[in-house]
Amino acid sequence: MSHTKKSAARRKPARTKGQPRIRGRVLAVGNRRVPLYSGAVHYWRLDPDDWGRALGEVHNLGLPIVETYVPWGVHETGPGEFDFGERDPQKDVGRFLDLAREAGLLAFVRPGPHINAEMTYFGLPERVVYDKACQARSPRQNAVILPFPPRMFPVPSYASSNYHRETGRWYDAVASVVAPRLWPKGPVVLVQVDNEAAYYFRNGPYDQDYHPDAIALYRKHLEERYGSLAQLAKVHRQKYATWDDVLPPERFEARTPAELVVHLDWARFHEHLVTQALGRMKRRMARAGIKGLPVVHNVPLGEGGLPLSMTDIAKVVDLTGLDYYHAAREHRTIKRRTLYLAGTFELPYSPEMGVGAPPWFTPLSHDDSLFCAMSACAYGLRGMNLYMAVDRDRWYGAPIEADGTPRVEAGVWKHLLSELSAVRFHELERRVEVALVVPPEYRRLSRATHLLGGIVSPSAMEALGGTPVDACREDDLGFKGPIQVLWWRMLAKMSDALTRAGVPYVYVDGDAPSERLAGMRVVVAPSYEFASPERWKRLCAAAKHATLVYGPAMPELDLEMRPHPFEVPRGGRRVLLDVPEDAERLVDDLVEELDLARPFRVTPAPVETAVHEDAVGPRVLFVIHPDRRPVTATVELPAPMTLVDLMSRERLSGTSRVEIPMRPQSVRMLLVEPEEDDALRAGNSVPRARRSAS
Repeated sequence: MSHTKKSAARRKPARTKGQPRIRGRVLAVGNRRVPLYSGAVHYWRLDPDDWGRALGEVHNLGLPIVETYVPWGVHETGPGEFDFGERDPQKDVGRFLDLAREAGLLAFVRPGPHINAEMTYFGLPERVVYDKACQARSPRQNAVILPFPPRMFPVPSYASSNYHRETGRWYDAVASVVAPRLWPKGPVVLVQVDNEAAYYFRNGPYDQDYHPDAIALYRKHLEERYGSLAQLAKVHRQKYATWDDVLPPERFEARTPAELVVHLDWARFHEHLVTQALGRMKRRMARAGIKGLPVVHNVPLGEGGLPLSMTDIAKVVDLTGLDYYHAAREHRTIKRRTLYLAGTFELPYSPEMGVGAPPWFTPLSHDDSLFCAMSACAYGLRGMNLYMAVDRDRWYGAPIEADGTPRVEAGVWKHLLSELSAVRFHELERRVEVALVVPPEYRRLSRATHLLGGIVSPSAMEALGGTPVDACREDDLGFKGPIQVLWWRMLAKMSDALTRAGVPYVYVDGDAPSERLAGMRVVVAPSYEFASPERWKRLCAAAKHATLVYGPAMPELDLEMRPHPFEVPRGGRRVLLDVPEDAERLVDDLVEELDLARPFRVTPAPVETAVHEDAVGPRVLFVIHPDRRPVTATVELPAPMTLVDLMSRERLSGTSRVEIPMRPQSVRMLLVEPEEDDALRAGNSVPRARRSAS
């Protein structure tokens, strides 16, 4: 046995009782509490002789978990026939997982069925994607083709019973290798169901899915929602003699609020279909024997325009997160996406934190990846999977080469992960008092009114640097204005005004549990002529303990576009924000009236700060500089203190303020060392918010 293998064997995790579970913001594995930091390694793309070295270097980075896909299309050699290393050693995923355990690593396994991974057919077998019974359908019953490198292909239907049967056979096969290696018998402590369930990026509002099985599920969904065909006909303002008469809309044709109902129902069904399919796959995976572990799902870029509900998916799986592949110039998007995770979920997590990129993305540098990861941490991310930790084909920029040799960049990632561990970053809190509520019914209206169709869908617009409302039609549809774009613009004005004033905030999904608004002192919720009565009821409940800012209108119509007696929020503040200055004046008034916390204010713009606290006060301060020019930032201090840059070890001290040099497009992570430690850490002079956002 080599010295490396002997060392790896000594690091073998101890076996303890109890199933792995997500507990707060860590993974509980027996008597261990493991922060959710992992790194991706694709065993089938590497020389098996290099697996051990590569895994050892993943461990040396400070990552406790290795993540890998298990690609169906690689392991299937024929219908119902599979090779898991019996013929090709490169496919021996069992040996790879055993080596991971020897290297002291736990394992996060993602068996699809869809994995993307920049693979032809996204890792699915060719025979499955070309099986007409499995294919998603357009309104004219054509196969829905994804024009994506390296080769276009017809995408599967999330409703197809044939596709789910094929998936079940795959799960049975992969479980024969993975199930015996579930913890505590093996290293596998996390699994993922499917991947980026966004209709294979063909997700325009009327792009798909018109598969016969999807239409059947659509009718069943409406029956469960409305109870009877007669009630559905009444709501849709249609004459339905039988359920066969109930067909989904094929294009947007509404001109009045009443005509919108069928389109909003179709948008809602898209969300239901994804959630239902993930639940179906999760149950089938468990039946195959991969069970008893936390189940993860990842959502790709452009989630604001996707036909899915992250809060619904979170009811099916144990952990839902966002993929991050952003250049430093996309700071605003990184911030918004992370603040949504931090406001909506207890554990803000990224199943794919891009380190490098595939060659068909916009080029991303090491500095881009580091800026993205550190910015996401600044705004509240508490766990991430470095994708990729080890390089491979169709990828560049990973910190470890394909043969297991660490690159220079590996030292930076190792340093960052070490410091996050040393300060126990996953336990810290970024405290906020303001929530911006994202209304699902208005988001669905934006999707329904999108003008550009399938390939350039609302999610594609957002992923390309725009917003999911950029290409929406702007007629008023019988309302006082184009709600489909106004709701987004109101939230954007408020976020800009809060940032200018130095007030921390988060976004909270309107369908998130009520406790996500608990402790908030200000709740901002766009409201127009129609709204969900259930969501409005939750807002009114929050208004009993917080200042509810809503408007410009009181809702009058429910989701069926019928009159509804909406409660006027007690103590609510109805506003009309025509221009950015309106939002700035409102925020200034709220700061004055409520004495909102504005910790560690910084100048000049666009530099920002984000402070993270432990039980007794500020612990880590991030300074984020998104501009392309160097600047010296001036940070206001609540008391005399020293700030220690955790990456460079530079010490910066001040009494009431401190000057911090900032390189272009950079983030500094600073340890807070109060000079009057006892008094300050007791919270006597540090402005403290009253609610944490991860």
